[in-house]
Amino acid sequence: MKLRLATPGPTEVPQRLLLAGAREIIHHRSAEMEELIHEINEGLPPLFGTSRPVYTIATSGTGAMEAAVANCFSAEDEVLVVSNGYFGERFQAICRNYGLTVHVVESDWGTSVDPQRVAEAYAQHPQIRGAFVVYSETSTGALNDVEAIGRIFRDTDVVVVVDAISGLLVHPLDMDDWGLDVVLAASHKGFMLPPGLAFIALSDKAWTAVESSSGPAYYWSFERLRHFYPMSSSSPAVSLLLGLHESLKMLGEEGLPDFRKRHATLGRAAERALRELGFCTFIQEPHRRSHVITSALAPEGIDTSQLLKTLSTQYGLTMTGGQAHLKGKLIRVGHVGAADALDLCAVFGALEMSLLTLGHRFTPGSGVGEVVRTFHTFHEEVK
Repeated sequence: MKLRLATPGPTEVPQRLLLAGAREIIHHRSAEMEELIHEINEGLPPLFGTSRPVYTIATSGTGAMEAAVANCFSAEDEVLVVSNGYFGERFQAICRNYGLTVHVVESDWGTSVDPQRVAEAYAQHPQIRGAFVVYSETSTGALNDVEAIGRIFRDTDVVVVVDAISGLLVHPLDMDDWGLDVVLAASHKGFMLPPGLAFIALSDKAWTAVESSSGPAYYWSFERLRHFYPMSSSSPAVSLLLGLHESLKMLGEEGLPDFRKRHATLGRAAERALRELGFCTFIQEPHRRSHVITSALAPEGIDTSQLLKTLSTQYGLTMTGGQAHLKGKLIRVGHVGAADALDLCAVFGALEMSLLTLGHRFTPGSGVGEVVRTFHTFHEEVK
């Protein structure tokens, strides 16, 4: 049985990138590695919308989140965390574990946080040293307005930390123009790679915070990253770097505008197909829906835990469900990375067959048909 992924990450890795990562290992202090790293370091900053270096470390996205806290802040610093889902809650937990005092601007899961509420919270807590926000909250598919949040703190000493782990590439992000100070990303989303690499970009304001921080860090140390740059501060994940080099070529060949159009169309098609099958779109504001995933509440009588099990065991398709209080109620159709129209047709073919197995009544082919109609309409529009 062929295995397929329709998750918000990790994503299916194109064969071209798998083969790049399967090359012979090269030494991380060799001339060949220096050339490879040089090309990677040239290719990353434009994707972040910055003229500054982007640092690559061997870790998960969560490691990058923790590194930002460890390097930019000291125990008892007060910070603001924008939280509207699972990963906003993770930022809260990391900050508290490092002894920071956390003020939370919270919004219901499935909604985006109003930037005006962030401005009001800052007025109530003018002593904060940092503000944390998740760009694309993959626990629900909600997109936060990080550009507006960046503007609130642009002319202040507050360091704005953005988890763009899934949102980068798929949605526009202009770090320098938006006034963002620490932007985090990872390899297993839009970069189409396996998990294991994280990317960190820092503004001058962020470096000032790093230099005054008393937090403990060695492997996570941004100072070490800067000292060894452009090379790695520790033994790097060589195979993943070989894949990243090829990933940057693929992104350049498609071009970010077309990459984003493809993801927007995938999101639109998935949303329409789910509604056709009786699901209810979870994110109500269209302009606040992430194009990384499409989340939806299941039709009455369908337990999504059973649905996901059927997809996996009978059709080899891994899809994710709701987290925390949404477990058993929500499905999250991932379509980030290299996914295209035919991939989405396969996903909805498996979804339809699984729903039929579970006794759900609908017109077979209606979901897949909606994917086809959406992509056909898109191609007619761009002619």
